[in-house]
Amino acid sequence: MTVETHVDRARDRVAAERDATADERRAYERFRSALASIPTASAPTGAGGGGAGFGNGTGGGSGPSAGGVRAIAGATNAASTDGCRRVREAFAETVRPHSVPDSSDGEPLLATVREELGDAVAVALSPKTDHDFTRPVASAIASAVDDRLAELAVFDRTLEREAASLRSAGETVRETTDWLSTADETPLSALGFDALRRRHEALGGRIEACEALLAERQADLDRAASRGAAVGVRQRSTVAYLYDDFTVSYPVLSTVARLVETLRECRRAVRDHLVRRA
Repeated sequence: MTVETHVDRARDRVAAERDATADERRAYERFRSALASIPTASAPTGAGGGGAGFGNGTGGGSGPSAGGVRAIAGATNAASTDGCRRVREAFAETVRPHSVPDSSDGEPLLATVREELGDAVAVALSPKTDHDFTRPVASAIASAVDDRLAELAVFDRTLEREAASLRSAGETVRETTDWLSTADETPLSALGFDALRRRHEALGGRIEACEALLAERQADLDRAASRGAAVGVRQRSTVAYLYDDFTVSYPVLSTVARLVETLRECRRAVRDHLVRRA
């Protein structure tokens, strides 16, 4: 007896996403190292020590506040803006390939910076604004990178939890389908009354186990992973993202629900035989 399952495909999808997330985290760590190696320009006179007003604005994206970075980078002096160019190049070499894997996508570099690190960092690094790469600007970018790494760490925790949930579900599904296949080799007409009764009880136990798995899976979907108060990811959101291109939105629930239906059909067939022989 064959029961369609989406669990194996889901496990492959999660494994691939975990690999991609690990690669992206390493890319950000390389970018952070490159950022630390780029010399900063002296803060311009009158900029309040280079950090006046930092963190007081309201920014977009996941990076630091736009008002803070703009206050830092808004004033320029005659120093070279070579530092910002080097930061852009480092970002393009390390992070961008993981954010825009298709090189033919055509997304502008600063659009990728904005998507990954927030509007404020994109403004600070834009060649059109001619900002100096001062120490406060470097610190603000580093802070945005740390925030992004924290987000990736939390996302990886949700992936780890999903992988564990899929392993557990896969074991139950595989064991149940194997049992069904073995049981199906013997026609019900060839079983005696006691054997039919045992089969009926066994099917009931399998149904209960699958229903417990469904309840456990629902509970998993309602959990959330977090790292501090600022970063949190709900498991259900991760699942929606992972299986967006699947034919079913919830691979485990769909597979197990169908398996329960199959088990109930088998139990009804056994019950009919028991009633006829009673």
